[in-house]
Amino acid sequence: MHATKPRLANDRTQKRCWNCRDRKIACDRSLPSCSKCKERGDACRGYGLKLSWPKDNDGRRSARQSDHFLYPVQYKDLDFINTSAEDIEVFYNPVRLWQRPTSYDMSWLSHLPSLTIASTRSMHTTEAHMPVSLLVSSSADVDGLYGLLLRLSFYDDELPSLATRHALSALSYQHLDQHKAVLHQTKAIRALQSSIEAFPPSRALQTMAASMLLSIFETINFDSSALSWSIFFCGTKTIARGVTKTHDSYYGDRALLLDWIFYLDTMYKFSIRHWSDKNDDQINLAGQKKIISKPIFAPERQIIVSTLGCSLEMLDLVCQAVDAVLDRDDPLHLSVTHVKAIQSLEIRTQGIEQRSTGLDNDDDAEGMVSRTNTAELYRVATLIYLGRVARAEPRDSDVTKEPVAQAFTLLRNMTVCNCPWPLFVVGLEAHTEDQRKIVLTVLDASLRRRPMGSMVLTSRMIREAWALQDLQTEDTDPLALYGLVISHNRVPPSFT
Repeated sequence: MHATKPRLANDRTQKRCWNCRDRKIACDRSLPSCSKCKERGDACRGYGLKLSWPKDNDGRRSARQSDHFLYPVQYKDLDFINTSAEDIEVFYNPVRLWQRPTSYDMSWLSHLPSLTIASTRSMHTTEAHMPVSLLVSSSADVDGLYGLLLRLSFYDDELPSLATRHALSALSYQHLDQHKAVLHQTKAIRALQSSIEAFPPSRALQTMAASMLLSIFETINFDSSALSWSIFFCGTKTIARGVTKTHDSYYGDRALLLDWIFYLDTMYKFSIRHWSDKNDDQINLAGQKKIISKPIFAPERQIIVSTLGCSLEMLDLVCQAVDAVLDRDDPLHLSVTHVKAIQSLEIRTQGIEQRSTGLDNDDDAEGMVSRTNTAELYRVATLIYLGRVARAEPRDSDVTKEPVAQAFTLLRNMTVCNCPWPLFVVGLEAHTEDQRKIVLTVLDASLRRRPMGSMVLTSRMIREAWALQDLQTEDTDPLALYGLVISHNRVPPSFT
């Protein structure tokens, strides 16, 4: 018999194999594998390093949340601000780039019925035509502006009615059938041209309505339209000036239509002011005289108009605030005259009174609070705009701290915001995670109600502005930021 060869010291390891560790038994620590594992018929898992996690019944190695203060990973309600290569290109080369619109989430869409007067019976359903009504106005009241447009379009089969009817149909088919949308647009333009040539004064409302609808169609038709929206809007104001008198008060349907024109006029003025490639028509449009249904000092100017989201007086202040913004290299910028004009607007904006009549169809406590909050958001957004853009105040300025804080307090208490302009102004002042979360919460709720049109553009522009702000190492000049995100569209966006 041969004697067994004695084991050397290096034939054993200092640690147990992983099988014996898991079983919590003694190990002979033999190399290259444990002999006890061989006796049991198990494959030895060796002595090296391996990733391991404590077993459920391993109390010695388990991590208890109460002892170690471990918190579960947050994976819900997260929002990400994506910075694309295009954002970086805009940051380093701030020129206008054509931006295709984001895909619309079409959860509900409909189109107008066949174009006959008898079919007006089917127009009584509010929900069926909500998408089109929200393209022309932020108000969901079918008996308001949209109801007026329907009544004007089905008044008879004369050219002014047909122009309005085809313009509404073009809008309704915009996201359903582009070919039919363009077909109705063409018919509306022909009917409108013939109406203007004859132009009976009694049909002025229908002619203005058709021209306004075609202007809106141009601003949201991103693919096929080559016409200029400013042509139709200039035509609308020309007709309005011909049938209205300065310092007169108008009520009823005429006031509703004139207020709508004034609303779009103010929002277009804002977009054109920050548009980097203005043409002559747009410059002329921005400089035209305002047309308001109520004269200065009329008490009705303080009433909140559901179509606007604020009072006529407040909207007039927004219009004047836009006029108060001068280029940074303008010799008059922050001159004595300029500063006095801004201070006067700030005083008027701080002391403005906006009141609700309580006569709206959604006349309940929640609806009244929503209207009041939206009107107040207009007020603080105007103060922010005057301070940050007109005055060129820095972000931490005492002038804008209070209105910015008030704006986010309002947004935190609002379920939705149907008016894009104040949301855009406040959104560009969101610099912290909490502030951006507040804006995104309101934006998401608003997009569920208006999943197309200007609210979609507003959401995209706010996110683009945040991406550009995050690329900067210091505070961005708001005037330059407004110009970048607004000019990053095919046409000046309509904040309506």
